[in-house]
Amino acid sequence: MNSKDVTIFDVHNHIHETPSEFEVLDVKGHTAYCVQATKYVDWDDVVRLKDSYRSIIIPAFGIHPWFVERVLSGEIPPTWADELRKMLTQHHAILGECGLDKAARNPETHQVYPFEPQIQLLETQLSIAHDLDIPVSLHCVRAFGALSDVLRKAESKGQLPPLLMLHSYSGSPDMLEQMFLKGELGRRTYVSFSSAVNGRNQTKSAKCIQIVPADRLLVESDLHGARATAAALETAIALVAEARGWSFSEAQLQLALNSRVFF
Repeated sequence: MNSKDVTIFDVHNHIHETPSEFEVLDVKGHTAYCVQATKYVDWDDVVRLKDSYRSIIIPAFGIHPWFVERVLSGEIPPTWADELRKMLTQHHAILGECGLDKAARNPETHQVYPFEPQIQLLETQLSIAHDLDIPVSLHCVRAFGALSDVLRKAESKGQLPPLLMLHSYSGSPDMLEQMFLKGELGRRTYVSFSSAVNGRNQTKSAKCIQIVPADRLLVESDLHGARATAAALETAIALVAEARGWSFSEAQLQLALNSRVFF
């Protein structure tokens, strides 16, 4: 297959947040976008985007750890888990974005988001994904040990979702290898890289890319507007290609195959 005929998968983005840039979306199918809702109130925005660009949009619904306080306060209603289950089923979606974050702060209070409730929020979403047998897109910042513990706990109970994506992985190569790429968890884990996050430290990112099995690598833009996604994906593919010693076309083909398996 010629690499020019291969669909590029942007496996993690939030382009639903910038409707003014939808006009640049590649309706010819050369790019597919996994669009990730994060805060309950944007779930319907992703549905509308999917309905308008059905052939190129892979919907994802979840609650990001940055919005855990909205769950605790009731701003996100107590019925959210049932609603999430219905949305995922109705729209043939994956679950995401969810995860853990020990670094981010509430912009109003300047306090870090409460961590134990984040764990509970994540465990609920992982349980839903396991029940529905769908993949999960995971956010993690400075909480890799805790994330590994949550996932290993689910593994011990036979309740891991079928596939997991560590999106824009920012931890160390050693943590990646020891915490996430061993055992049954390792067989289910894919690792995604973006120029936005992983381009900041290309030496560390290259070591991580080299550790991940070739058939478990993914790329993403992690952007909130569609206009810059094409360039961001090209840079991410080039990052993977250089780290693995592949040509750009070889990387593009492998990443496309991996994405099709994941989704």
